[in-house]
Amino acid sequence: MPAARRGRVETLESADRVLRVLEAFAPNERELTLSEIAERLRLPKSSVHRLLATLSGRGYIEHDSKTHRYSMGIRLFEIGSNVIHERGLHAAVRPFLEDLALATGETCHLAVRSGTDAVYVYKLDGPSAIPMPSRIGGRAPGHATSIGKVLLAWGGAEVRRQAMLAPLASYSPNTITDSVSLNSELERVCDRGYATDLEEFELGLRCIAAPVRDITERVIAAVGLAAPAFRLTDEAMPVMIGAVIEASHSISRQLGYVRPPLLAEAPGVVA
Repeated sequence: MPAARRGRVETLESADRVLRVLEAFAPNERELTLSEIAERLRLPKSSVHRLLATLSGRGYIEHDSKTHRYSMGIRLFEIGSNVIHERGLHAAVRPFLEDLALATGETCHLAVRSGTDAVYVYKLDGPSAIPMPSRIGGRAPGHATSIGKVLLAWGGAEVRRQAMLAPLASYSPNTITDSVSLNSELERVCDRGYATDLEEFELGLRCIAAPVRDITERVIAAVGLAAPAFRLTDEAMPVMIGAVIEASHSISRQLGYVRPPLLAEAPGVVA
């Protein structure tokens, strides 16, 4: 292999290893040891140590000299925040999500798509909200959540194809676990203009979500509401659906989208 080509291959391999180090940290894990990271990456400790040293020097990884454990650095948060700010979401979302949380009393989210998952970028608790595990930066499975279904439904053909091919994990007896049913559900989401999660991700929890569009009419995010099933009943669902759709349209309009919202006709009991 020519030296120049070999150099390019080695550079790509190094970049891939750096990304794998960052991805070794699961959402709920704050710290890992060198041995744990090396084991997950199936790489020699010496190689992983060099990668961690580079990342630590740039602020992407932090090292505790007392415990000898590594954690994600603030630099990653800074870059992630830049992405959200560049999309104009923070400024557009806050007042409308606050209004939605206050009006409904429930927990409200904004999420963007990453692969076939939803990633929470904003969360506000209403006065009656119950504690929830969702957190800014956390992921939610696209097929099992209302906010994820919205992002899959308008994600394009390739995103849908990836979702259909991926294993559909079961989180409750109500989770959609086959690709045919998921495709039908996503078609219904597009037809109705909103998505629901009827205790599909967590028993006792119901959710509603609607798309957020930018000036090009592209769906760039989803706004959602989560509430305990004993409050978000079939009878309460139509009012809450209307509130979520209105919030999503208000945010979209703030981002330059001018077409009227797609309001569901008499949603009634959502199946």
